[in-house]
Amino acid sequence: MPLTLPTRPHGRPATDHPSAPPADRGRPWLTRLLAGDAALPPAAPVALAPADRTPAEHDAVARALGCPDVFVLDAPDRPARERVVADLARSAAARGERVLVLSPDPAACDRLVELLATPGSRVVRALADDENPHRPSPVATRYTSAALGRGRVEAARRDAAHAAAGLEADHAALAAAAAAADELRALAERYAALEPDRAALDARLAGLDAEVRADAARESSPLAVMLDGLRADHDAAVAPLAADRTAVAACRAEATAARQHLVEIQTEGGKKTGFFSRLLHKPKTPADPTDLDRQLADLDREAKELADREAALQAEIDALAGRLAAEREKRIAADLAARRAGIDARLPALVAERDEIVGRYARRGKELDRVGVAAPALLSTEAAGRAAADVSARRADAEGRLVVARDRLDEVTRAAADQVRQLLAEARVVVGTPGSLAADPTFAADRDVADPPFALLVLDHAEELAEPDFTRLTRLAGRCVLAGAIGRPGGGASFAARLARLLDREPWAVEGDRLVCRLAHPTPDGRGASREPVADRPEIELRVADDGGRAVLAAIAFPAAMRVADAKAFLVAQLGETCLRPCGDHHWRHAADCSTAHWPAAECAAGGDWLDLESGVREWVVGAFTAAVAFDPAAGWDAASAEAWLAARLPADRGRVAALPRQAVPTAAAFRPVAVG
Repeated sequence: MPLTLPTRPHGRPATDHPSAPPADRGRPWLTRLLAGDAALPPAAPVALAPADRTPAEHDAVARALGCPDVFVLDAPDRPARERVVADLARSAAARGERVLVLSPDPAACDRLVELLATPGSRVVRALADDENPHRPSPVATRYTSAALGRGRVEAARRDAAHAAAGLEADHAALAAAAAAADELRALAERYAALEPDRAALDARLAGLDAEVRADAARESSPLAVMLDGLRADHDAAVAPLAADRTAVAACRAEATAARQHLVEIQTEGGKKTGFFSRLLHKPKTPADPTDLDRQLADLDREAKELADREAALQAEIDALAGRLAAEREKRIAADLAARRAGIDARLPALVAERDEIVGRYARRGKELDRVGVAAPALLSTEAAGRAAADVSARRADAEGRLVVARDRLDEVTRAAADQVRQLLAEARVVVGTPGSLAADPTFAADRDVADPPFALLVLDHAEELAEPDFTRLTRLAGRCVLAGAIGRPGGGASFAARLARLLDREPWAVEGDRLVCRLAHPTPDGRGASREPVADRPEIELRVADDGGRAVLAAIAFPAAMRVADAKAFLVAQLGETCLRPCGDHHWRHAADCSTAHWPAAECAAGGDWLDLESGVREWVVGAFTAAVAFDPAAGWDAASAEAWLAARLPADRGRVAALPRQAVPTAAAFRPVAVG
């Protein structure tokens, strides 16, 4: 059923495509095609980057990529078709081309984006007005224009904000370091003023005892005056005791002398009086011995009492001297304690302040270390000043860089829309529905350009495309690929099917229950004019067409179950036709025993059969493709003749239609990703 733009959902564009340039854009091939003329120049396949593909897929992508105008991909099998479309878009983008893929099915668009999405891919999933930007598949959502634009802008803004935040942090750190440097300088100055006082107090404390003793010995010092007072009080108290002791000592001396006299008397009384004594003196009355003994006893008692009294007085004097010495030491100790208390009252505060300064200096010095400035020595106020100046200079530089970063952040924020447009314009592959052309910002920059904004346009579900839509959409690109379940010639009346009938040059095709080999390509009206079976092979049908008034054998139809190799063997045996069908580029291997042209893209497939074409020439057939042609030197073939034979039989024009068989599905490793653009 032809595509009807106003009634189909998911963003079919309005009839008046926005900013549509003139109709043909200088593309004479479109005018000829629409007039039914398929006389287009031959299209040469291009070499493809290695990937896991079936021979049919390799052939389709290589020919579509090399086609300069319009190509038809008949692929009723959806997974195979989407793999080839993604491969084609990826390969074209890798060649530096900008590709647009349009499909009326949003789910197909999502699947194509998933196939194209690889790290570094510049792919955009364009959205129509009726598509929710958060409802495509999770992978496709990340590649919508909204997500990519937001992501790019956010990334740029995040980078700018991160740079500004880093400089903010640097500036804050330098501001803190500047404050720390100023404080370090003040701490160094305070330490320099404090430390001499503390050291002096320490030294005084160590020599305090000697200081007090010196003061005690120094005249007129308060301590010496106080001690002199104690001495005066002591002397006043000792004087009467000393006088009493002296008097007692005198009495004891008198008593001792008297006793000595009595002892002498007692001694003399026992002697006879001498002649001269008697002559000169009157004879004395002899002393009473008893009385003398009594007197001696009294004198001894008195002397003892006086000695005891004298000892008591001396003891009292000694006690006063001891009390004087004790009181003196007590007063000296009290003065020492008072002075030490004064020092102790000041020194701990100084030590505590010094320790606090040292601790704060170490802590604040770390803030300088964080900005790469070494903390100066504690006692060096000059070094602290130099550090403060260094930090101040760095802070000024950081302020300048911060202003630049903030301006950059503002600029990024203001230029967000321009960045989004630039990002979307850089996309190498854009995938969307036709309705996205008028709605998605990806196309905003392309609406006013004079030349086609894309190099390649791929239209999925092309069987739904009407001729006016095709004419309108092809204005977007220099060349076009129609992909879908288009059907073989004779089946279906869609616009894409009509184009396929005009462009089809495929040598092998499956039509209904027949495997058909086309030998000629007459006008569409002349194809299949008459059919008749081969006499001895009724299962094989000859199709004769009228081509400009002459009957030509246009095609031979074989049973669908027949292998292509068997069908080719029939053609060689009956008609001498080789019908080579190359797949990609071929390479030569020349050896002494064989010269071989081989097609790596077909060789990679499993299976295949060797077929004799003529004497010494064999073809290796894999599926419907030629995988190799071998030339036997024993039959007279050399490198030059082999290359000439092959050049004469390779098809000059492979046509602009490729068909993917339903069963040709590559392994799970198919389509190894290649980053787009």
